[in-house]
Amino acid sequence: MAGSVLDALDAHAAARPDALALDDVSYGALRDASLRVAAKLRDAGLKPGDRLAIYSENRPGFVYAYLGGLRAGAIVVTVNVLYRTSDLQHILDDATPSVVCVSEQSAQFVAPQDGRAVVRLEDVEWWARDASIAPLADPPPIAPGDVAILIYTSGTTGRSKGAMLTHGNLLAIAEQLVEAWYWTPDDTLLLTLPLFHVHGLGAGLNGTLVAGARVLLRERFDAQSVVATLAAGEATMFFGVPTMYVRILEQAPPGVRFDRMRLFVSGSAALPATVHEEFARRFGVSILERYGSTEFGFALSNRYDGARHAGTVGFPLPRVAVKLADPASGVDVAPGAAGEILVCGPNVCKGYWRNEAASESAFVHDADGRRWYKSGDLATFDPERGYVINGRLKELVISGGFNVYPIEVEDELLRIPGIKAAAVVGQPDAARGEIPVAFVETDDAFDADAALATLRERLASFKVPKHLYPIDALPRNAMGKVEKPRLREMLARVR
Repeated sequence: MAGSVLDALDAHAAARPDALALDDVSYGALRDASLRVAAKLRDAGLKPGDRLAIYSENRPGFVYAYLGGLRAGAIVVTVNVLYRTSDLQHILDDATPSVVCVSEQSAQFVAPQDGRAVVRLEDVEWWARDASIAPLADPPPIAPGDVAILIYTSGTTGRSKGAMLTHGNLLAIAEQLVEAWYWTPDDTLLLTLPLFHVHGLGAGLNGTLVAGARVLLRERFDAQSVVATLAAGEATMFFGVPTMYVRILEQAPPGVRFDRMRLFVSGSAALPATVHEEFARRFGVSILERYGSTEFGFALSNRYDGARHAGTVGFPLPRVAVKLADPASGVDVAPGAAGEILVCGPNVCKGYWRNEAASESAFVHDADGRRWYKSGDLATFDPERGYVINGRLKELVISGGFNVYPIEVEDELLRIPGIKAAAVVGQPDAARGEIPVAFVETDDAFDADAALATLRERLASFKVPKHLYPIDALPRNAMGKVEKPRLREMLARVR
């Protein structure tokens, strides 16, 4: 029985060595490549328990380094390839990797030093193909509770922290998705999500390896290329973020069909209902929304074989427990009321790397001794439609004692002609404490007065933004999520 993603890879390599796993690389070849890379990483100074940082865009070498690092008993640290100086240095200082794998693009930002070797991924890719390299002869034993990877949070609520996901966590995350989404060896996933993120690595790559399926790995998302690949019938599954689906709608020519596609998944940010509806109308496929986090991978998903309601993220995944609690008291909320999402299950991370205070504050234990992760996300639950995310607890706008959930207002803004994207934040106000305001990306059809008039017809008065601030482009992170702290910084300058 598999205890790790590596065990699943080995099982498929033994049973179906010629089946394709990564592009045109078979399961047998991928297993052998990971053992050769592990041996060469050991030669570079990587020891069991050391950290191996991978600082790169998507490419086969990333996959080989990841699997080779795990084989060697290391803890893999995935680094956002867009990070520079301060963010990059924070991770290197915190994780203290003994080896850093870099691409041609990122090599200029990391230099070797005492106790830290730098390895180029072009060399890793050469090692993977060189059959003359002896495989690692003595792979260390791996237990499900051993830390496998550190994925650093985005840092939108402070300095980023390294979430410790164990081998057991990674396997549980992948197995939940394989079961819930009917993932089989006959599937091919087109993967353009960054591998440094839990969505790309934990769902995309690990899910593929556990299912025994095939992944088509692309360096980055390119809408025209994605549309062409899907229309040609080269894939059956695609995972994306909302901005990707917007671009697909923009780039897909009239009448194009994705007839072989059986599953489109969206996550990492709320999918606007308008995009959900237009995608279904254009292509006859309903996007499946799910809910996840760096700390637990994934917890909720619309049902594969059930109705997929726009604006909802469905029900708990297999073997995951979810509840809603009052953020102040910790008491479970009444049916229909909003509360903080708490998650319990084998997918939940061990804690934060070298940060006991953050680990302690992130979890609570119930009367039965079960350990729950406090997500910081607010939601409501409907027995028929599932969970509806109201937004981050720290993004909740409290205006004159009334709660304003930004996602609700943003959804209405996106239904107004001339508004292409929107983000609602709270602006300090002497009388009400806060007032909601919105930053909007617009086109020539935008009319601010008409937009506000429409909102007053659709929303309670306290929810209507008091100002609409046009902006060329909302600030987003690598996963397309709007960085609201930067918007609040902009507000402080315009006041």
